[in-house]
Amino acid sequence: MTISITELASQIIPEQTVLFFGAGSSIPSRAPSVAQLIEAIAREFKISPDGYTLPEFSGIAEEKSKSRYRLINTIRKLFSNIRPTGGLLNLPLYSWKGIFTTNYDRLIEDSYQKREIALKVYSSDFDFGINASISPVKLFKLHGTIEKDEIDGNNSRLILTEADYDRTQQYRENLYNQFRAYLAGAHCIIIGHSLADPDIREIVNKASSINQQTLGGGRITLLMYTADEDRALLHEKRGIEVCFGGIDEFFRALAQSSDQAQRVSVDPLDPLDQEPALRTNTIDVQHSAQASASDATAIFNGWPASYSDIVAGLTFGRTVANEIDAYLDEDSSLCALLLGASGVGKTTAVRQVLLKRLKKGDYCWEHNTDTTLSPDHWRKVMFWLKDQGKVGVLFIDDAHGHLQQLNDIIDIAASSNCAHLKLIIVSARNHWYPRIKTPNLYRYGKEWQLGQLNQEEIERLLNVTENNDKLRPLVELNFSGFSKHERRRRLVERCEKDFFVCLKNIFASDNMDDIILREFASLEPPLQEVYKHVAAMETAGVRVHRQLVIRTLQIPAQGISGVLGSLSEIVHEYDVDRREGIYGWRCRHPVISSIITKFKFNDLDKTVALFERIIDNIMPTVELEIRTIRELCNIENGLPRIPDKDVQNRLLRKMMSVAPGERVPRHRLIRNLIDQGDFEKAETEIRIFQKDFGQEGPLHRYKVNLMVARAKKTPGILEEDRISLLEQAQQLAVSGIDRYQFNKNMLSAYADLGIEYYKKTGSLVFYDDAMNRMKAAEDNLGDPEVSKMISRYERRIAGRAAGVEEENDSTVAETA
Repeated sequence: MTISITELASQIIPEQTVLFFGAGSSIPSRAPSVAQLIEAIAREFKISPDGYTLPEFSGIAEEKSKSRYRLINTIRKLFSNIRPTGGLLNLPLYSWKGIFTTNYDRLIEDSYQKREIALKVYSSDFDFGINASISPVKLFKLHGTIEKDEIDGNNSRLILTEADYDRTQQYRENLYNQFRAYLAGAHCIIIGHSLADPDIREIVNKASSINQQTLGGGRITLLMYTADEDRALLHEKRGIEVCFGGIDEFFRALAQSSDQAQRVSVDPLDPLDQEPALRTNTIDVQHSAQASASDATAIFNGWPASYSDIVAGLTFGRTVANEIDAYLDEDSSLCALLLGASGVGKTTAVRQVLLKRLKKGDYCWEHNTDTTLSPDHWRKVMFWLKDQGKVGVLFIDDAHGHLQQLNDIIDIAASSNCAHLKLIIVSARNHWYPRIKTPNLYRYGKEWQLGQLNQEEIERLLNVTENNDKLRPLVELNFSGFSKHERRRRLVERCEKDFFVCLKNIFASDNMDDIILREFASLEPPLQEVYKHVAAMETAGVRVHRQLVIRTLQIPAQGISGVLGSLSEIVHEYDVDRREGIYGWRCRHPVISSIITKFKFNDLDKTVALFERIIDNIMPTVELEIRTIRELCNIENGLPRIPDKDVQNRLLRKMMSVAPGERVPRHRLIRNLIDQGDFEKAETEIRIFQKDFGQEGPLHRYKVNLMVARAKKTPGILEEDRISLLEQAQQLAVSGIDRYQFNKNMLSAYADLGIEYYKKTGSLVFYDDAMNRMKAAEDNLGDPEVSKMISRYERRIAGRAAGVEEENDSTVAETA
């Protein structure tokens, strides 16, 4: 029996509801029907439409006319003057779990734009990537979008003909995988015109099939404009609800039956209330320090110190925290940069700083590193702070993963002379130095390095372990028996890591590796499998989360709670995006993860097999998994740990197939091909990259590197030809430096070229020009890595002049 539209509206919880707009749902806003599209094509191409579907008929028209341009423009004319009307304009007022559509029109996008509410839109596989918007709602357009097609030089296609369907099969399958993930435990409402429409039947059958595969038990309701009780009976027999009504009636009933529409009450004294979208990816330090209890055992076992732990006195004061706090007292201070290896206590030190700033009356926040950092939203907060005469401090951990957005925020602050939003930036040195930073970072910021504990910190650590009632029982008896002098001496001798490593490795009598391996051996074999894979994935840079683990390890979804319960002291689950069902998984500490990985994935074949499984199971509609692709390319424990570049290249091509809009795997592949001397394939990849994305700094650098490599390694050409190639590369390098000013990696490529030219000709003219430009960049950038580069190249040229073997040329890391 069909349900009324009032009954349907009363049951809806938007955060748990997926909307699927099918054929005919846009007709109330005057969008053309399928029949009208076919009629327009028949009229334009003067062919009979009898008996053909839209994909068949449009394919025939394109094939006969040999003009896709004419076909697409015929379709576009029918969409030129449509605007969202009626109830569709209320669509953005609700926080839907997700929106899918098979329609070409922009009515949904225009509704959100009219309300000035952000919306993430996916219309091709080139949209799979890190989206600058932090809108929680995503729109997935299974058949493309009317304004984008290859006739415009765009990577998107309007999915119209059967050939279009064939070419975009993987894209649509990825969207249906996302639909499958959304449907688990959710309510899907399919909106269309008529149950008799074959396109609606196809959507219903697909949704029903996916729902049967989803153990979470999603609910499906059909909302159709045209009443058809007989066909409704057939759907109801399959467990699908049917409701008859239009979009206007639906949203009218929804408004009357509930208060689900977004009603934002703005606290005039709360900066984040000026930009509520930031609340989904920002930790409020004041709230976090008060909201949870401290846990000494968690710190001892390797979990990072929380704000509550610091307030409870479970950590020892770091000297660098006092120095950064004093620096932020300066009115003109903008950026504090803290670098150090994993495990030295960077995160804990910065959290100590934030609690100090909180006591001084500053607003303090920590960015959730698994989510998008939005310059536009933080700009508004920055100017609100300025208007109010207030100061806010934002902590960005693993900042190398957000560097482009971070550069934008710093440039906004510098150009507007606004230091009211101060940034504390944390990263590992090996990730930070190779990347391109805005000159304003070092111009208006200061850098600190964190390494071994100093004498004062060791004294504080000893005092914490002696005086804190919660920590004292955790100290190993073999250590507690020593006098304070002996404890200090042992800490000075061996203490190079964070607090928990000190406790585990110094206070206990056994080696750190042995402690971790014994703990691993005590687990049941199925739990060992999960633990070692999560540790290896985390060490490789993978952004581990529940659904990725389920897909990669083929764990039944219903068994996850039991796994987490058994690994409660070892693997921690935390919220990333509750509405999308994304829950991050993290081992206690990177040092522990690396120990497990070292022993359990010491075989290279196992590592390659793991990487393949991860890539094969990536869902590119999830931004967290796009970050995984980037990190696998960029860190030492990802692809670079595989010595065989042919294997690397195969994995990179798999990544490119999964997310063709991601540039990082393409950068890495081009670089590998140049290193391997496969110049023809490298040139092909460069041409395809430029066609897909246009010109950019890294691509320009690779063109220079390719010409230098050809000059060095091409067999059978004369020396004068090699010199000519280097001279052509020099012109390309100079134009690149002029275009991408103070790009240190471009300068490095030019310096490499200059050294090679000196080898061939004995002339230092190119090298001297490169060094002069590098020294100018040193003054403008203030980046200490540029100074190191200058010293390195000066040593290399001095070594060449003295006949000494030069250093390895590969000094520039991949920087995306």
